Amino acid sequence: MKNLLVAFSTATLLLMGCKKNDATKVDVLSNPTEGQITVSAYGSLTKPSPLMVLDKNGQTITQKTVPYAAINFNKWQVNGATRYTYMEFDPNVVQLSQGILPTTAVLLNENLQEMKRIRLLPYNGRTASDISAVDAHDFIYIDDNHYLVLAYFQKVVTNIPASLNPVSNCKVIAPIIQEINNGQVVWEWDGTNFPEFYQHSVEGNDFSNASGVHDYVHINSIFIDPTDNNLICSLRNLNQVIKVDRTTGNILWRLGGTNSDYPMTADMKFLRQHHATLTDDNKTLLLFDNGEAKERKFSRVLEFALAQDAKNIQGFKSYNLPNGIFAQYMGSVQKRGNTYFIGCGSEPKIMEVDYTTDKINFLMTLPNVSYRALKD
Repeated sequence: MKNLLVAFSTATLLLMGCKKNDATKVDVLSNPTEGQITVSAYGSLTKPSPLMVLDKNGQTITQKTVPYAAINFNKWQVNGATRYTYMEFDPNVVQLSQGILPTTAVLLNENLQEMKRIRLLPYNGRTASDISAVDAHDFIYIDDNHYLVLAYFQKVVTNIPASLNPVSNCKVIAPIIQEINNGQVVWEWDGTNFPEFYQHSVEGNDFSNASGVHDYVHINSIFIDPTDNNLICSLRNLNQVIKVDRTTGNILWRLGGTNSDYPMTADMKFLRQHHATLTDDNKTLLLFDNGEAKERKFSRVLEFALAQDAKNIQGFKSYNLPNGIFAQYMGSVQKRGNTYFIGCGSEPKIMEVDYTTDKINFLMTLPNVSYRALKD
């Protein structure tokens, strides 16, 4: 069990003995900012779990229970329409590793009524008979017929550097980003096309082991940069955030890890991060820095003011989660004025803090873990 848990970064975290309550509990309520909270807290992967829309005080506005674990519940407001999406665990697909959850993306209307279900489409040699589950970590809604999905695909590769002593026919978990528009694949990115990832991976990279399928990249978030429409991606198992050209698939820059394009101080180093997005009119990279059990056992919020063309960091802020909270897996953060709204992932809490005063405006304990918690 111990070795199993080390690999976890998503849903089966309740096996770790995460705190469980019978219901949500508001622990602190002190004038939180306006907005609605979306969160899905789940326990067993194969048992029903709730999609919850809460008001700023943590009171339920609406709720829907779905048959299996619901992960990554999001609200989208595009072209005057309100939509919700979530990822529903698929019990019929074998997990490639404990940190990867096969799911179906589900699109809901403003009343949480189901509109459609979305799976990976055949492409680049994959056929309709291949596994089509998408990954739970992220989903980008553009409109009702246009979206980006993440997926993981078992693949034999031959481009692992010899210095890493790979076995012959080494099997890896290929990270896939697929863009679908009107039922057609219009773009796809496959991380196995970039052999430098093997060299700079810090986890899931024992390529000399013939018995495993190696999750050496583990993308856990994708975000469209509105300034150029390219993708900012969080690579958990490289301690790195990259930017990918949404036309060519080329990597435009790397931040963090062992081959960062940006010079970084020791304090800027992030570990096993999640939810890399942009804030401050898309001028600042914001991310949830989980930390790591052996290297730094507490979690932070980080802000990087990036000069992307010059590849230098013009400003940096770090905020440690209150009370030494260590959210080892999952998590999210949004910046709203002087506050951070934080989903604590494997620590079953959500909170809003004023980072200028350290005042906690809102703190809620959840009945189970949640991948993200978001406020709009």
